[in-house]
Amino acid sequence: MAIVACLHAARSNIDVFEQALLALDYPDVELLHRVESELFERAVAQNEVTPDITLATRQAISELCEQADVVIVTCTTLGVAAFETEFSKPVLRIDATLAKVSSRYHGTILVLCTASSTLESTARLFSAFIPGERLVVELIPRAWAWFNQGDIAGYHQVIADYIRQRPECALGCIVLAQASMSGAEKLIHTTLSVLSGPQVSLQAAIDSLA
Repeated sequence: MAIVACLHAARSNIDVFEQALLALDYPDVELLHRVESELFERAVAQNEVTPDITLATRQAISELCEQADVVIVTCTTLGVAAFETEFSKPVLRIDATLAKVSSRYHGTILVLCTASSTLESTARLFSAFIPGERLVVELIPRAWAWFNQGDIAGYHQVIADYIRQRPECALGCIVLAQASMSGAEKLIHTTLSVLSGPQVSLQAAIDSLA
């Protein structure tokens, strides 16, 4: 039995990843979850991932490496702590796997975020894979307030409405950069490919074990 550990910032993402694994249908893979909501809340409050938050996040990742075969940092804000750092097991950033997959699409790549704390790091990461003239990174206004209120259905609807009302342009694909956004997929009616982190990062993690 292979174990994939997930480091989350929100407890609600546990079910999101469990459902994603069910959809991928890998019966020999088990998920191990750890939630570090306090670290994320501190990063949001300070509007940056400070050195002490980075150190604590890396400690959490190292501990998960001792229990699992591969680790996914599912929080785009805390994911920066895994950058250019060596761990005893493979460690994947959910946003990095999305960036790699979306870079294979032609045309403009629209990357959407809901938490302002992750906007800068997400833009920087995606720009490493996709030329600037093909990359658009946007923050969906007011969506995060719905998430903080615990209204996940409303949160997902705001995301879908933003995409529906956005002016038309030639896009290659749409990326939902944060794991919490993945539930909006079923509400988005478009002929474009919509990429979300849970399935993409889980598949990448499983592939890393081959």
